[in-house]
Amino acid sequence: MRRTTVVVMVAALAAASCSSGGGGSSSPSAGGCTAATATDLTGDDPFTITIQNYTYHPSCFMAKNNSTIVITNKDGVTHTFTVIGTGVDVAIDAGKTVTKPGANLAPATYDFHCTIHPQITGTVIVVAG
Repeated sequence: MRRTTVVVMVAALAAASCSSGGGGSSSPSAGGCTAATATDLTGDDPFTITIQNYTYHPSCFMAKNNSTIVITNKDGVTHTFTVIGTGVDVAIDAGKTVTKPGANLAPATYDFHCTIHPQITGTVIVVAG
């Protein structure tokens, strides 16, 4: 029982340290994703996010608010792409690809994560499209 408690506590601390804990904002995320460090996907519609080895690729990117997102899950388990504080919550089964039409999010910085594996996190900087 004690070992399980320690594992759960470590997992919770790791998830807390990877997440900026917020929804949309105009400031950089705690993970350090800024316009200067983000992968620029503003010219790509649709743009692609890949989930592989329990990591989003890219995990820090800039995209237009009305762009379509193609999410490919290369892992052997189901993941989600959930943008915190918005209605964007997409489940992607193992080995599958899902297309999500533009969410029309307000220009801001948003953190996202997998609700099944909350240690998998990222940040998107949304710009007007």
